[in-house]
Amino acid sequence: MKFNRVITSITFVFLFAVSSRAQRSDITFYIAPDGNDLNPGTEAAPFQSLDQARKAVRMRLQKTPDQSILVNIKGGRYYMEAPVVFTSEDSGKKNHPVVYKAADGAEPIFTGSRELKNWQLLSDPKKLRLLSPAVKGKVYVCDVKTEGISNFGDPTDIGKRPELFCNGEVQTLARWPNTGFVKAGLVKGKTSVPENYTKKRGTVEGIFEYVDPLQDRWATENDIRLGGYWYWDWSDEYQKVEKMDTRNKVISLRKPYHHYGYKDSLRYFGLNLFCEIDAPGEWYLDRTDGLLYWFPPEGVVPGQAKVTLSVFDAPFMVEMKDCSNVTLDGLGFEEGRGSAISITDGNNCLISNCRVERFGKDGIHIAEGKGHNISGCLLRTFGCGGIKIKGGDRKTLTPANHVIENSVVEHFSLFKRTYEPAVYMEGCGINIRNNRFRYSSSSAMRIEGNDFIVEYNEISHVVNESDDQGGIDIFYNPSYRGIIIRYNHWSDIKGGTLHGAAGVRLDDMISGVTIFGNVFERCGAVHFGGVQIHGGKDNLVNNNLFFDCLAAVSFSPWGEKRWLEQLESPVIQKKIYEDVDIRSDLYQNKYPDLKDIRENADVNTVKDNLLVDCEFGFLRDHDKLVKENNTSVPSGGQSVEHFCSDEVLKKYGLEPIPLAKIGPHNNKWIE
Repeated sequence: MKFNRVITSITFVFLFAVSSRAQRSDITFYIAPDGNDLNPGTEAAPFQSLDQARKAVRMRLQKTPDQSILVNIKGGRYYMEAPVVFTSEDSGKKNHPVVYKAADGAEPIFTGSRELKNWQLLSDPKKLRLLSPAVKGKVYVCDVKTEGISNFGDPTDIGKRPELFCNGEVQTLARWPNTGFVKAGLVKGKTSVPENYTKKRGTVEGIFEYVDPLQDRWATENDIRLGGYWYWDWSDEYQKVEKMDTRNKVISLRKPYHHYGYKDSLRYFGLNLFCEIDAPGEWYLDRTDGLLYWFPPEGVVPGQAKVTLSVFDAPFMVEMKDCSNVTLDGLGFEEGRGSAISITDGNNCLISNCRVERFGKDGIHIAEGKGHNISGCLLRTFGCGGIKIKGGDRKTLTPANHVIENSVVEHFSLFKRTYEPAVYMEGCGINIRNNRFRYSSSSAMRIEGNDFIVEYNEISHVVNESDDQGGIDIFYNPSYRGIIIRYNHWSDIKGGTLHGAAGVRLDDMISGVTIFGNVFERCGAVHFGGVQIHGGKDNLVNNNLFFDCLAAVSFSPWGEKRWLEQLESPVIQKKIYEDVDIRSDLYQNKYPDLKDIRENADVNTVKDNLLVDCEFGFLRDHDKLVKENNTSVPSGGQSVEHFCSDEVLKKYGLEPIPLAKIGPHNNKWIE
């Protein structure tokens, strides 16, 4: 298609420009792990720290602002003690950028962890009595104070909690059960949660029965934490235990209680439990005496493996505040308790070919500014989300022109298990293209705003644990318009408990979204299809392939009455008339469907789609749905690639779907 050729050409030109600007320089400074910040920063006498290089660059910019500057960073590990903060004074210019780049063939790594080396086999008989006899001779202890660590953080405070790593693999804070959840018995609080459509009994207070008597041994612990889905399976939270009553088998949680309350048979797990060190990889930090206990993975010998504990607990390692035309290229960031990089305001900053791994919170934040770009990066293993990106002006529909492309975000939402996607995007005019997002308990993307384009991405193995979610989720604002979701490959999204999991989920009044040319493979579960529409209108599902899905599209129709009631609610009135004004000429001209916002509730169009081996065509079909030329056929043993061929798609009245062009390109971490 002409469109694809144009996009490819634009991408090539952009990447060529990025590569060129990263190589050209009028001035070059050098950093090396064995350098010295008293050095002049030459190749023969490099700096040691990124911050000292920043200071040198700033001084040079003050003297000669119209020069390109390259900071050449040699390979090795750089231990972060404090964040490096760039401001407008550290900015380059459009044709004279400032580039902080890995030396050729090297990977510099900025780390927020410290290595633990002095391990001894646990021999304290009092401690051993608290552990299972099966682990005798297998648990080691390290005095982290002797390693220079005094900030022990908190076991479940996001951004402050330490994590243990062995050879780059996250170890497990001692827990029970070792995987998954256990179900509670009855809740015992005094105040009932108001009845809802699930008819599940619940109480406001966090007091409930535990069923397995093995939990009696927790009574010896002094700081029990529980993680759980306390009422809804789309809302998790960590709680502290106030009291364990082993006689009556009742756990009482400490206030504040979870805002949705607690239901019978809720699912939870215990963590931060010394007595539960019973599986390889589990660990526990005694904050009273500074001793860290660890059951190493099989085949690992403490003292010979690389064992690290995250200690850096500033919100970010690198902050770029109102900074423009600065590039970070080929750098590694790892093992902090908070997040890695923040870009706030400014314009045209670039994070390219960087590896960001193992952070307790998020990977990269971009807030406001114009034209910032994340390209060719690898982000993985986050307690919360991968990228949070915000920009543009919804009132004036001014685009941010931020771009995330050719990057991989995987293994995210590992600690906070809901609403922490690979990409959370907010504002107006942001493009997410040619990326790979996978492996999460919840959604891969969440959109809040207007004029987003999500294209050529691979999304798989998400919504693995939570409920009522989609690979992409958009929620409760009928003024969100101009959203295009095209040419993406959604696969293996089949979680959900009560409601389900979908590839694309348009939740609560989301309207006017175009879903075109996507491949949905093994998507949909419980009550959801590959696409799930809940109470929205004016959505177009066109020219998509649904392969081995529960259903192509599922609906939750609201009807005219509920739609109009919600339009008149104070929450929606604020969203559509104060946050923006959908009555303005700007909105009415750009999104003509808004002229009829009070009419035609639940009217959505589904046309020219191909359904292969789908159990159902449409779930909760209704008479307002416009259906045209949707063909359902058996696969006959043929693959999804076969049905994506131009010949087959044309046979069933579909335009080409460029499957081979979907996913990241020019990413050195996966090629």
